[in-house]
Amino acid sequence: MAFFYLTEYIAVFKPLLFGLPFVLTYLITSFRSSRVISSRQEGQRPPVSPYWIPGLGHSISFLWDTASVAKLTRINISPPIPIRLKLFNTEINFVTGADNIIAVWRSKVLEAREVTSFSLRYFFNTPKAAMKIYRTDDSGINLQPHPSSNVPFQDRYYFHTRKDTVGFFNGPGLKHIASRFQELLRKQVSQLEVQHNWVEFMDLYSFIQDLLTAPAIEAMCGPTLLDQSPMFVEDFWRLDKDILSFFKGCPRWLAPRAWKNREKLLASLKNWHAYARENFDESCVEADGHDRFYGSPLMRSRQNYLPKIDSLDADALASQDLGLIWAENANSIPAVFWLILELLQRPEDLSRAREEIAASGSCLSSSSPSPGNPQCMDIDSLCSKPLLQSAYAETLRLYTSLFALRSPAHDDFKLGPWTIPKDELIAVDSFVAHRDKRVWNTGQSFTTSTTKDKIDVETNNPGTPPHPVSQFWAARFLQPDNDYPTTNGPIRFNNRPSKPQAQTATASEDPSLGPKAPRFTMDGLSGAWLPFGGGPRQCPGRNFAKQEIIISFAAVISAFEIELLPEKGVKGGKNSNDNRRGLPFVAPKPICGITA
Repeated sequence: MAFFYLTEYIAVFKPLLFGLPFVLTYLITSFRSSRVISSRQEGQRPPVSPYWIPGLGHSISFLWDTASVAKLTRINISPPIPIRLKLFNTEINFVTGADNIIAVWRSKVLEAREVTSFSLRYFFNTPKAAMKIYRTDDSGINLQPHPSSNVPFQDRYYFHTRKDTVGFFNGPGLKHIASRFQELLRKQVSQLEVQHNWVEFMDLYSFIQDLLTAPAIEAMCGPTLLDQSPMFVEDFWRLDKDILSFFKGCPRWLAPRAWKNREKLLASLKNWHAYARENFDESCVEADGHDRFYGSPLMRSRQNYLPKIDSLDADALASQDLGLIWAENANSIPAVFWLILELLQRPEDLSRAREEIAASGSCLSSSSPSPGNPQCMDIDSLCSKPLLQSAYAETLRLYTSLFALRSPAHDDFKLGPWTIPKDELIAVDSFVAHRDKRVWNTGQSFTTSTTKDKIDVETNNPGTPPHPVSQFWAARFLQPDNDYPTTNGPIRFNNRPSKPQAQTATASEDPSLGPKAPRFTMDGLSGAWLPFGGGPRQCPGRNFAKQEIIISFAAVISAFEIELLPEKGVKGGKNSNDNRRGLPFVAPKPICGITA
């Protein structure tokens, strides 16, 4: 009888017994985290976010839904503190809060070797033999190598690539590649079979993708690559869809199609390199430095110095260029779609954007000039328009998401009272920073005192703000010069300095739109607006990305009338990119009508 009751007792409480280790793990890790947070002893490591699964930590949550990082690292403490996550045998310190992020950007001891190595190995299948140089080059990106580094000058991969790309995208190369892209896009638009009759497209995103990708790749790589591999664009976007599988480390047997497609892209790049080396000579170089074999001076230069670096063979060079092409297009082209989609739903903002585009026409080379002709646009003028810049910045704030990874290569890293050990990963999640309600202005009405040097700010409407951080607001980055303090501008009123900061290079008033035109400003956003990372290692192609996005938007809006057809339905939605947080985003597929 006793045995019977014992068996029955076990059957009843078996689920509770099974769950006991998970509950205890969560309680113990919560207690430890709270103790570390409350003590804040100088020199201790950041607290570990509580987790349920013994041994695995946060691994399952992270791989199943990378968007969960925002929840795992969210602790309501002011000022914000770094939080550690345990992912299998790796620990990552997630840094939030504008001041902490700025400290990461300004650090001279943090490097990005880990993220570069991971991306090249797992995303772009760099051969194992070539990975040594990416993992062991600890010389840094400056001309003078780190004192403890013994890497030969020729093998200083991070220095050479940084010097080459920064020099290209911040010198005459930027103007030339932007002009090339604009002209190639104009030709692409003119070849579309869209006349003055309305044509229904089932997928606006695919329309934008198909329109922009070939001009973008040809502007960088020249025509030979796409001539040799007509399916390269289609294969490229297949790779982009497969990136999440590679991010999770899926082996070939789990994702055979993805592996085969990537191998096809790498083979195309190897064939292109071989053909260019065989046929190029200096007489092919045109006035702007481009040639039809390698394309831009950047791609030609890479084929000069990369093969000299130890272990970088033809396969490694193909992986390198696939990574560069992906970095150039995987975020900027979807961003054009989001910018167009958002302004199509806001007729007043779209009308103002059209006015700014019309004011940018220089008509230098058009046989039939008109302000809306993309061939006529003055790129510098176009990319300095206040609303276009603000809408561009807001698009990247809302629709880009990345993990900027750094690690201290030579010594431990100090962040306030916290110490992060040498070689341990530090991550900045732009998704969290871009939605930080403590930083971003949401357009709420404020009441202020009449005393200018002391301002008492209170929210008149404590409910939902007019422009919450989760929604698109085209004018979020605009601020009237004659209205300071103001409810306008990207930074919350109570986070602003007592007087306006010096204007940034791009934050100037546009005289063509009248004397009281608002200015575009990025003041105070160093630790809040992070689509390109930050500090000396931020994306070197960010200036071209801005021009590419604004030029593309202007060209499409000028060349076509686009009408969304919501009654036809929309595939996907604005949250369809949640599971790809930290990676380029996926767009919904609204059905639309387009006419020239």
